[in-house]
Amino acid sequence: MRSTLVFIPHLIFGVPLFGWGWVLGLLILAIIGSVILQRRSGLSWSEIVGGLTVWLLALPVIIVVLPAVEQRWPDGTAIGLPVRGYGVMVLLGMLAGIGITNIRARRLGLPSDLIVGLAVWAVLGGIIGARAFYVVQKWETFHGRGWQRVIEILKLTEGGLVVYGGIMGGVIAVVVYCYRHRLNLLATGDLVVPGFFIGLSLGRIGCLLNGCCFGGVCLAPLPVIHFPQGSLPYQVQLSTGQLLGLQLSEPKLPAIIQSVQPGSVAESVGVRAGDQLRAIFAQSIEPSAGSDPAAPAPVLVDIKLDNSSKRILPDQLPAQSLPVHPAQIYASLNALLLCLLIWQMQPLPSRDGLVFCVGVILYATSRFLLERIRSDEAGQLGTDFTIAQLIALSTGALACVGLLVLSRLPSQRAWTWT
Repeated sequence: MRSTLVFIPHLIFGVPLFGWGWVLGLLILAIIGSVILQRRSGLSWSEIVGGLTVWLLALPVIIVVLPAVEQRWPDGTAIGLPVRGYGVMVLLGMLAGIGITNIRARRLGLPSDLIVGLAVWAVLGGIIGARAFYVVQKWETFHGRGWQRVIEILKLTEGGLVVYGGIMGGVIAVVVYCYRHRLNLLATGDLVVPGFFIGLSLGRIGCLLNGCCFGGVCLAPLPVIHFPQGSLPYQVQLSTGQLLGLQLSEPKLPAIIQSVQPGSVAESVGVRAGDQLRAIFAQSIEPSAGSDPAAPAPVLVDIKLDNSSKRILPDQLPAQSLPVHPAQIYASLNALLLCLLIWQMQPLPSRDGLVFCVGVILYATSRFLLERIRSDEAGQLGTDFTIAQLIALSTGALACVGLLVLSRLPSQRAWTWT
C-alpha cells in the first residue's frame, strides 16, 4: 500500500505554488504568449478571445480548488498537494482505455477525433456516475458543511469510485454521444468494452495502493497481504476487535466477548472472555509539525466494557493488519484477462452487441464471485448479498436477455472487424 506517492510542495523559494503563486503566473505568461503568437499569425481578436475559454476555466481551479485540497498541519499551515496512488492509477487506466479503443477504431477505419471524443464522454460519464454512486452509498461519511462538503465529494484521488456507477454513467454518456454523432450504438458498445476492462485493471491497482476494496481476513495457507497502520483494513479490523484478538458473540455492539486470543493486545490490557464489550474508540493523535505527512497518525484506543475501560497506547498496537485476501490483485488480474479475451473475441460474432453482452455477463459473474472474499461491504435488502452482487445478478440477467434478443436479429455488423 502506498496511498501518497509524493507531495508537491506548498512553497517554492518562499512563494506558493498554487493560488496566487507560481502556477498562476506561468498561466498568465502562457496566455500572453499565446495571444501574441495568434495576433502575429493574423487571427482576429474575436477568434483569439474565443480560444481563451479553456485557459480561463483553469483560473478558478488554480486559485481556489488546488489550495483547498492541499494537505495541512493541525494548525492550518499548508504542507502541499499530495499526489495519490489511486488517482495516478485511475488516470493511467483512462489513458490506456482510450489508447486501445483508438487502436481498434483505426483498424475499423473510424476517425481518431471521433473516437477520442467518444472516449472523453465515456470517461467523464463514468467518473460522474462512479462518484455519484459512491456519494449516495456513503453519504453519512461526508461530514463537512457547505463548500467543505463539496470539496470532500470532489476528492476523487483518495478513492471512492464505484464500478457499477461508472458503468451506468459511462453507458448513458456513450448513448448520448452515439445519438449526437449518428454512431451505431451496439457496434460502439462492442468497441469500448476492452478499453473499460484495461482501465478497470489499472484502477484496481489504485485500490491496492489506497487500501480500499480489501478482502476479508485469511488465515488459510493462501496468498495474503498485510496493510499498515492507518489503512482502511487496519481501521476496520480495529473497530471490530479482530486486530486486538477479540472473538465476539455477534458483529454489532454491544456484544459478549466469547474468547480472547492468548498473547493478544486485548489480553495484555486485562480484557477477559465473558466481558460485555460496549464500544471501541480509536482516536488519532495529531502529528507534530515536521513529521512525515504521509505517515499515519498514532492511534489511542479505548475499550469500553460493562464496568470498566481499558486503554491501549499507540506502541502497543500491531504494526500491520491481520492477513487478508489480496482482493484488489485478483480483481485487477480478472479485468486484465477479460480485456484480452474480449479483444480477441471482437471480430468473431456475426451481430453487433453480442460482444458487449458477453462482456457484461463475464464481468457480472466474476464480480459476484470476487465479492465473496471481500469484507468492506455488508449484505443488503435482508440478504447476505452485497449491493455489488445484487447489481451483478441484475445486469447479468439483462445481458442474457440481450443475447437472446440479438440472436433473433439478422446477421449484420456495422463495421468490418479485423
